[in-house]
Amino acid sequence: MNYITIGALILITLIALPYLFSSFKKLNSHHMPFLKAFNPMCSPTAYEAELLKKSLSPITQEMENKEMAGFINHWTAKFENKQLNVADVLLLNEQLAVGNTQQVNGILALHPDALNMYNEINKGLTAIETEKIAAQTAAAAESATA
Repeated sequence: MNYITIGALILITLIALPYLFSSFKKLNSHHMPFLKAFNPMCSPTAYEAELLKKSLSPITQEMENKEMAGFINHWTAKFENKQLNVADVLLLNEQLAVGNTQQVNGILALHPDALNMYNEINKGLTAIETEKIAAQTAAAAESATA
């Protein structure tokens, strides 16, 4: 072997040995899986964060499920007890105006009579709004002629 080959082997050894030692240290002290220990992009803190995320996942899913169940029970109770009021219809109309049509359709699909109740109250609101607009236009017409 010539001096260039020997120098290259020494250089490779100087680079590879610290990497191998740190990988074995991660493998032994942090109980990381074999492939993750030899991955230079995976640090022990990232691995611990991944384990923590996996352990908290069932808890967060349960919280989301309870929140969703409470939301569904709230709206179902309103429809079953016929307690849907004008404020609820205004809230649903605001959601429609914002663009949340799927959410409103989902709420109205919770009970068979929900859509009918919503439409009845909404017709009353529409009639009141048209009366207000007619009164405003009449007042504007009177002020313009006076």
